[in-house]
Amino acid sequence: MAEPETVEVSRQAVEHVQGDIVRLQQSAVQRLDAEQAQLVQSAAGRIDADWVEVQQSVVQIIEGGTIRARGSVALGVRAETIAAEQVGVLALWADEVTLSDSVAGVLVGQNVQAGNLNTFLFIGQHVEGQVNTTFDSRGAALLGLTVGAALGVVSLIGGLLGRSRR
Repeated sequence: MAEPETVEVSRQAVEHVQGDIVRLQQSAVQRLDAEQAQLVQSAAGRIDADWVEVQQSVVQIIEGGTIRARGSVALGVRAETIAAEQVGVLALWADEVTLSDSVAGVLVGQNVQAGNLNTFLFIGQHVEGQVNTTFDSRGAALLGLTVGAALGVVSLIGGLLGRSRR
């Protein structure tokens, strides 16, 4: 069996990194493809990996099997399992979620364990712990109905006013 290909990038900016195991230290990459990826004080555009560890880093999009993060920020995360502490995520979708002292704009998870988690919109099937949310599933549905009804009324009034001018 062949040795896994390990790629280490330190204090560099690169377009694309690919390997079995990829480690970034104080670096920036546009795209990272790997079985395992580790970022420390780095930035990435997109990460596709089975296992991802992110520490004090910024990432646009992460797609992975298992993700561990601490002190990091991401725009979008899709994973089977995520365990994170002190992170900020705009949109997160995962089957198994464990978050503490974190903020998520939109969080969708099957099994969620939370400790001091703040979200704008939260949809979770099984939840343990403290989740402070602006909109839960019910609130989001009510908001959607309200906005839909308001747009319907505006459209109806606009149609009536348009006919009366003819």
